[in-house]
Amino acid sequence: MINYFIFNGICSKDKGIIITKMPPISKPERRVNKIIIPGRNGCLYEDEKVYETIVTQIECAIISEDYNIREIMKWLEGEGKLIFSTSPYCYYNANIINKIDYTDIARQIHEFPLQLELQPIAHSVKQKEINLTAADDIYILESTYNIKPYMKIVGNGDITININNKTLVLKNIDEFIELDSNTEEAYKDNLNRNNRVYSEEFLELVPGRNFISWIGNVSNIQIRYEEAYL
Repeated sequence: MINYFIFNGICSKDKGIIITKMPPISKPERRVNKIIIPGRNGCLYEDEKVYETIVTQIECAIISEDYNIREIMKWLEGEGKLIFSTSPYCYYNANIINKIDYTDIARQIHEFPLQLELQPIAHSVKQKEINLTAADDIYILESTYNIKPYMKIVGNGDITININNKTLVLKNIDEFIELDSNTEEAYKDNLNRNNRVYSEEFLELVPGRNFISWIGNVSNIQIRYEEAYL
């Protein structure tokens, strides 16, 4: 199998890039604070229940005269979605953190490292959609981490949405409201509707069973999400 990566929709193979070494798939480090208490043996640990970013590297080479170095340098910069050929079912939100310098190792061969900082949670490349007209169970079968979905609630007035044991309270809804749990923003088309949300946290889906119900005048709830992997 020929290794490759896709960054912002463009494949490394299409740019004439050969991958000489792919990074390992590693679990991110959990963020835990070490607390030293004077006069007490040992220490305490405060678990923030979140994960650090992953810093990794792809070893790349170009073996061709037919490449556009400026085009490649422009492509491989900044932030974007990154897919590894070793796990093509998911993507990472990645940031390219090094300035790419090409070093000649032969007359027509150029090698360079691509240094990356990955957000710790990977996401499925395929988005799933569910429409509910009555309370029901939905099952998240592949995820290993909680999912922050997009939800469109079609209804009017005051509405309470329940997922498992968590609740989201909405007030004075007119026709519909859209909720992006990832950004924690509420809107209707392009209009901000954060003032209609009366809860501190947006709802999440968890691996396994999720029972979704509501109180109020709701005709339909549309849920879109990507499986999440730790």
